[in-house]
Amino acid sequence: MRIMFHLIFGPDPGRWRLGATTRCRLRGRAAMRRFGRSAPVRKTGRPAPRTLHYRSLRMIPRLLAVTIAFAAPTAFAQAAEIETCHGPQSFETAPTRAITLNQQATEVMLALGLEDRLIGTAYMDDEIPEAWRAAYDSVPVLSEKYPAREIVLAEEPDFLFAGFGSAFGADNLGAAGDWQDLGIGTYLADASCSAHHPEDEALGIEPVFTDIATIGDIFGVEDRAATVADELRARFKAVEGAAPGDGLTAFLFDSGETAPYTAGCCGAPAALMKQVGLKSITADVEGHWAEVSWETIAAAAPDVIVLIEADWSTAEAKRSHMENDPVLSQLSAVREGRFVTVPFSQTVLGMQFVDGVETLAAQLDALK
Repeated sequence: MRIMFHLIFGPDPGRWRLGATTRCRLRGRAAMRRFGRSAPVRKTGRPAPRTLHYRSLRMIPRLLAVTIAFAAPTAFAQAAEIETCHGPQSFETAPTRAITLNQQATEVMLALGLEDRLIGTAYMDDEIPEAWRAAYDSVPVLSEKYPAREIVLAEEPDFLFAGFGSAFGADNLGAAGDWQDLGIGTYLADASCSAHHPEDEALGIEPVFTDIATIGDIFGVEDRAATVADELRARFKAVEGAAPGDGLTAFLFDSGETAPYTAGCCGAPAALMKQVGLKSITADVEGHWAEVSWETIAAAAPDVIVLIEADWSTAEAKRSHMENDPVLSQLSAVREGRFVTVPFSQTVLGMQFVDGVETLAAQLDALK
């Protein structure tokens, strides 16, 4: 596509990117007011006039027609009106410069075949499944964790999709409304939206299907989204009745040495354990996630320990901590090695949640 423009106007894009340049200047000024003087504004110098050969002039209409056919974003017959956690938003065209924040958001995009709409991603928790690995490798990684606002602004996105509300926290990218004021759409995974799902109400798998359908609507791939959702729902139904945990009590160990971070009463990890028949020893603790004391864990004496594998806290390190602690090492689950491991990305309500059910079910069967 760029080659076609070079044939017409030469390598300097200043003459043919007037609209994009104007948008960049306007957004850059707005960004300065919103985020401070550190927000970047790209400058485009005035290019020298170019002389085109007569034959080149004859090619212009043909080349432009081909280029526009490939470059034009999906235009909706009427604007897509989407109700999101950040309020109603209207999309006249499908986004073409999206950035995902958190792995579950990235995987929804990849599952829908939208990697060509991604200009960046950030904050992975563990390995991307092999089925999406090649697609993921084609997307630039902007940051290991949340990128700075300036980095995001410099990419000129038109859509931000986050898995956790922390992405739009004051210490990270800032309020979603501020980005919308710049003309940039935002979406927060439904399971993370406290307005839709209060933290004292138990989550189920439905938020995953809400995300698939909503992203399908925003990007104009509704049929593809319906197919992906149907396939995932069929897999879930196949394991829904299985309960290999059979009432065993369990402690889910996410991270932390001084005090463990674990599942609360009502989040995705609690839903995952319930799905395989495990009874969480922290089921009476409020919230999706919670920090408790080691004394609480020792007193509960769980039958099984669920270790979360993550880049930022490995299952091996957590198991070693428990095996070398003078009190925790005396728990029968630790002495007898009743550990099961699940990747963090399979404990959140995303594309891998059903994989998490299958992963835990298989390991619990092996413990019998």
